[in-house]
Amino acid sequence: MPRLRLRCATWPRPTIELADTPNPKCSECEGVGGWTEDYGDYDTGEYAGTENIWCSCWNPDRTRRLLPVPHWLARRWLGWNEPVYSDEPPF
Repeated sequence: MPRLRLRCATWPRPTIELADTPNPKCSECEGVGGWTEDYGDYDTGEYAGTENIWCSCWNPDRTRRLLPVPHWLARRWLGWNEPVYSDEPPF
C-alpha cells in the first residue's frame, strides 16, 4: 500500500504533487528509501563515483500533479522566484 504525502514542486512551474514515501519499517533501507554505493574504475581500480541505489519499497518517480499553484501565491508562501534569463552570451 503506498504511503502518500503532499510535496511542493517548482519545475517547470509551481505545483502541488502527491508523492510516495519510503516504508519506515523496511529492513533493507531502514526507512530512508535507498543507499549509496561507491564504485571504482575497472582499469585502474581508483574511485570513479557514487551510485544511488533505490530500495524496492519506494519509487521516487511515482508522483501525481494535483494542481498548479498561482505565481503570486508561490512567491508569497513558498519563496518561489521566476528564473532569471540573461541577454549576455554564454562565452
